[in-house]
Amino acid sequence: MSFKEFMIEEAEQELVEYVASKRFKDAEGNPIKWKIRPLTTKENDAIRKQCYIKTQVPGKRGQYTKDFDSAKYLLMVAEKCVVYPNLHDKDLQDFYHVMGIEDLLKEHLLKVPGEYDDFTAKLQEINGYDIEEAVEEAKN
Repeated sequence: MSFKEFMIEEAEQELVEYVASKRFKDAEGNPIKWKIRPLTTKENDAIRKQCYIKTQVPGKRGQYTKDFDSAKYLLMVAEKCVVYPNLHDKDLQDFYHVMGIEDLLKEHLLKVPGEYDDFTAKLQEINGYDIEEAVEEAKN
């Protein structure tokens, strides 16, 4: 039995083009496509570790639970996955009078209801999460 099929070099990450907002258009009036890449498992694990919050159990002195900050997680995923536009670009942040990716995304995508939610759903999709399956699982 050979395992050569499993012995592959680092897989090249495929960029996904996505129109995050129809409000941003090129010179010809076409919506600008963002370029997004999937995370590696190692990157995802590192992000997840940073998104747990230690919360004191109400009425239980000295007892804590770990809660997951999903908003922070999605922002950190966006930071790693978005290749274009460069969310770290100083000129872009200066134009919107913001500092940091979180504020820039809020200015870019949160002005129209649903844009940010659609964007984060796309991020989850390209990273292998089946949103419909997760919703069904949560219902049960």
